[in-house]
Amino acid sequence: MLPSSDRYVPASTVECTRLEHATVLTAADTGESLALSPTGKEVWTMLHAQRRTVDRLVMGLARRSSGYELAQIPDQVLAELDSFVQRGFVERVANV
Repeated sequence: MLPSSDRYVPASTVECTRLEHATVLTAADTGESLALSPTGKEVWTMLHAQRRTVDRLVMGLARRSSGYELAQIPDQVLAELDSFVQRGFVERVANV
């Protein structure tokens, strides 16, 4: 599991496009894009609202969620963050 105190910072080169039925992230430097899941959209939105640790993202998603199993939220947040980091959309900054 990733350390809960590490911070996640969106890359400045990533553009977020909201379409009628989807939200898509695109890296301007590589052209790679990703259509966000509903959870991914929530995590991305919270990253821009300064909720940048796993703990804060999990708490924020739990407050916003009515249809999620609460026990699954940490795994869902970690999966979205892992996907963002692998694609270069988000940088993980270790808490020193």
